[in-house]
Amino acid sequence: MEDMERYGDYNDIEEDAPKSQNIVLLILKIITAVIIIGVVGIIAFRLILFNNYPDSQKKLYFDDVLTEYYNETDGDLGAKTQSLRFPYDDPDLGNFFCDHLIVIEGAKQIQISVRYNQSTVKRLNENNKGLNLSDSDPDVFTYRLTDNYGRVYSEVVLGDYDTQVMYRYQKLVFNGVELTPDKDGKFPEYLRLEIFVPMLDSNKPYAMIPIYENNVDNNKFTDYTPSSTEVPSV
Repeated sequence: MEDMERYGDYNDIEEDAPKSQNIVLLILKIITAVIIIGVVGIIAFRLILFNNYPDSQKKLYFDDVLTEYYNETDGDLGAKTQSLRFPYDDPDLGNFFCDHLIVIEGAKQIQISVRYNQSTVKRLNENNKGLNLSDSDPDVFTYRLTDNYGRVYSEVVLGDYDTQVMYRYQKLVFNGVELTPDKDGKFPEYLRLEIFVPMLDSNKPYAMIPIYENNVDNNKFTDYTPSSTEVPSV
């Protein structure tokens, strides 16, 4: 009888073991699922943020030049836009990105939004001894345009400056840009944004991005119609 009782006790222990193992496996599965969902969520958030620009960076910025032209033409700006084929300075590091190009030929104006990461400024500080730039300072960088004829356009108005998590955005408005054919029939086949770091005291651009093309490889533009919230109030 004692042997039978001991055998019964042994069976109870054997039946409890799988239950404990199942609970442990269930907990591990839950933890794994939470980790996977978290990682996917972070990646999705980064992708959405990467492709998104604040509203102020997407619309026309009306400086004095464009406002005057708007009044002269009764609002018929003839604005156009173009998709950028290579909107970055470096395919690996991606220090700077550009988007939302707006061209107003009649006003000789180019508008573009530039974006950079906090890590861009951090990398600058790490690679240049004595440099202590702030990623929250909108004057860290200066900008100019050059075309394929070597003409330089440095008359730039700094529009809205925005921040969004780790990204920094600057709206740039370049005036006096020659876009129509000159007396010899020449016109810019491309425009390049050049980015400088004043604190480096260098005449060499820190980064360059092609932002406008009008050549055999790419010359497609689409009309840009500003919304009622973009244009000056009458």
